[in-house]
Amino acid sequence: MSHINYSGNVATNSSKIRSKSRQLGLIAGIGLFCLIVLWLLGDAESPGALVVKPTPTVRVTTIEVTGTAQSVAVEASGITMSRWPTVVSATVSGRVTALAENMSPGRLYNAGSLLVRLQNTRYGADVESARARVADARLRLAHVKNEQIVAREVGTAKSAFGRFELHVTAAEAELQASMAALSAAKQELADTRITAPFPAVIIDEGVSPGKWINAGEPLFTIASSESLQVKVELSASKWRRLGQFREKLTIEIVDPDGNSRPAQVRYHSPVLDAVTRQRVVMLEVKHPYEGPSPLLPNQQVKVRFEAPPAEHVIKAPASVLTEDGNVWVVTGNQLHLEHIEILTEQPDAMWFRFVVEPEKTRKLVRYPLSSMLSGQVVNVSDDSGPESTS
Repeated sequence: MSHINYSGNVATNSSKIRSKSRQLGLIAGIGLFCLIVLWLLGDAESPGALVVKPTPTVRVTTIEVTGTAQSVAVEASGITMSRWPTVVSATVSGRVTALAENMSPGRLYNAGSLLVRLQNTRYGADVESARARVADARLRLAHVKNEQIVAREVGTAKSAFGRFELHVTAAEAELQASMAALSAAKQELADTRITAPFPAVIIDEGVSPGKWINAGEPLFTIASSESLQVKVELSASKWRRLGQFREKLTIEIVDPDGNSRPAQVRYHSPVLDAVTRQRVVMLEVKHPYEGPSPLLPNQQVKVRFEAPPAEHVIKAPASVLTEDGNVWVVTGNQLHLEHIEILTEQPDAMWFRFVVEPEKTRKLVRYPLSSMLSGQVVNVSDDSGPESTS
């Protein structure tokens, strides 16, 4: 009888299965490796592959500039303001009996010119009453002094009262009081005539003939006709520029209509403006209301401060300025960012000085890019056009 060896067959089959598994795993690994290699080779040949390429050279247009001695104006904006704006009020009560001829806003009057006259009958009567009291006080004082003389001649009075000393003192005081009352009455009479306290222009009015005016009631507003103020605020850089030439400045005011007139510095404010934190200069314009084009208050005007020539000033197109207020300079064929002091700007041009070595000749990049880097190699093309001169 034969016997089947199951254990041997099972062992043999297990060994064969393990061998086939190893072979399949090896084949799968080799296939995966080949796929990765093929993918990498294909990706390297694709347009989007990471390839280290040389940085392209930027082409720039430059302007050669050299600083020279130039007179550069400092420009600012100003606001015109009335000089000595004054609200004229009545100091006494009364009815208006007369006004200055053709009184209206804008009219000019000399100092002392009659503007308004009030009814003065009662105030004239008060003056005469005060004069009568003064005369009566003088008479009483004379009578008391005469009594004093008699008492001294008799020589019997031993006290101050008996010598009429107290009587004389009281009479003298009464005379002084009556004289002060007369002076006050005369002042009230004079106050019925309201005159211009200085050469003035009428700004606003609120009075008419026949109107009853109470003491303290405003009548009109006046301002000086001989001068007008212009308030100018200057940044720290502009103030520093003007500081060294403060006594030699030529100042010009240009109104919205393009009319210009000279001005002079009235004072420099010792404090910064509370809102803008800038220095305030108050200018003065003489005779602003004269001529066919008067300079009026509350106007915005242009102000030009002409200073003596400054050294190492460069004029260049406004396009050379970067967003942060610097310029790009080409040295050799490399870019360098340099700091400058801007003196003044116009829409198409600017005047400035280099902070370091301002006397050197430099090549400015006319059209700087935001992507430029310091030390970057560039291809230079010089611009010899008329705007490139310094």
